[in-house]
Amino acid sequence: MKRLLYISLFFNLLALVAGVFAVTRMGGFKHVFLRLQRETEGLHHHRTQLFENLPEKPRCIIFLGDSQTEQCEWHELFGDSPVVLNRGISGDYTGGMLERLPEVLRHKPSKIFLLIGVNDLAFGNSTPEIETAYRKIVQKIRTDSPNTELYLQSLLPVNNEVRHVGVKNAKILEVNARVEQIAHDFALPYLDIATPLKDADGKLDSKFTEDGLHINGLAYMVWKNEIERLVRK
Repeated sequence: MKRLLYISLFFNLLALVAGVFAVTRMGGFKHVFLRLQRETEGLHHHRTQLFENLPEKPRCIIFLGDSQTEQCEWHELFGDSPVVLNRGISGDYTGGMLERLPEVLRHKPSKIFLLIGVNDLAFGNSTPEIETAYRKIVQKIRTDSPNTELYLQSLLPVNNEVRHVGVKNAKILEVNARVEQIAHDFALPYLDIATPLKDADGKLDSKFTEDGLHINGLAYMVWKNEIERLVRK
């Protein structure tokens, strides 16, 4: 048994060294991070440009967020009466969302379901920085589209045991506490989507994810059940 343990530790260490070596050859962790950020910026620009060239849909319902939002077919979950638009962009963060809000708000949507922040954590933004940018998003929506019903949704948990995603649930809890406070300060509904998706240890339940971060179809059904009455009211 000890021999197997030593062999396992040896290969794990070898894999770790190989990974660090590969990242170093690519220019180090900072370089890899900047490369990923540039790729995200390209996708952000492409999606935003597409949205800007689509027709206005007055009084629609908009799901606004990052990849968790983008990867769901909301219009099929809730139908087209009223029209439901998906304005999720993979890799988006609070600063990027703030820049693209004019396209969202030109529709004068009846409702916006907002979820943003986990990529800020992945990019190394602090909780106070996220809160400041988040407040700016909420304030702009309230100012430019005052008749829109705005729902602030909690960040979803992650599961670093399924796969290491580089974000800790403790930090997600911190951000969710700030989002809930923002909802209170602006007299807005705060929707806890996270709790129904957690396991007994507070992680994203492994039955809801393949990569520890993004959620599967079963999880989207749970999410739907949590908000359906608000979408349809």
